[in-house]
Amino acid sequence: MSTGIGDALREAREAQGRTVEDVARVIRSRAEQLRALEDERFDVFTGEVYAKGFLRSYAIELGLDHEELLDIFRTRVSAPNELPASTLVTGSMPRGPRRSTPPAWLTWLFIGALVVAGLGFLGMISTRFSPDTASPDEPQGAPPAPAPPVDEGPETAPPPTPEPDPEPEFDGLEILVALEEASWLRATVDGAVVFEGIAAAGETLQYQADDQIALRVGNAGGVRIQRNGTDLGAPGARGEVVEVTYDVDDPDPVA
Repeated sequence: MSTGIGDALREAREAQGRTVEDVARVIRSRAEQLRALEDERFDVFTGEVYAKGFLRSYAIELGLDHEELLDIFRTRVSAPNELPASTLVTGSMPRGPRRSTPPAWLTWLFIGALVVAGLGFLGMISTRFSPDTASPDEPQGAPPAPAPPVDEGPETAPPPTPEPDPEPEFDGLEILVALEEASWLRATVDGAVVFEGIAAAGETLQYQADDQIALRVGNAGGVRIQRNGTDLGAPGARGEVVEVTYDVDDPDPVA
């Protein structure tokens, strides 16, 4: 069942005349990730923290109330859809007074009266519309033939909607940094510093490299790392400063 999150994102984006690819370039994400949010395919993300981070960035870029959408996500996606115990119907609920059942002969008498009334009504209808009772002044010929159908020509099918070009697969190194708590962060991609500063709680930062990504995190226990779709968890403890490097050919990070 739709939560309304995807519809809100799609309608806001289309109202601004933007494509998914346009927004993906601005917020440094992949178009397929934003399409997954619009289609409400939240299971595409390896964890809810990553899904909420992309949802937050997407909503902010479109000018939507990201807190409202995140609240919907928490209540409709994160929480189990169970009814509270107070709404369940149990056998101990109070019942109203029972009504006595009418006698069987009274029921059959009522049915017989209905049958007699129905037969009388059908007889009256058949007598009224019988051909023998028609007025002699009324023509008794056949009804006029229906007008021939108008030839509107061959139907023209609407042109098919072009499918978007498939997004090329990325075969390098991709690191997602999901901020469960605010943290100072410096990200170095292939030798160039691309971010340095305080990252807010709830954000998900995405970096792609051909060879190497190095991260220095000021609150290692407040972030979670994902490498090429694999959740690596937190790189350290809360409040701990950690520097870790990821190489494209080495699945194990180097501290």
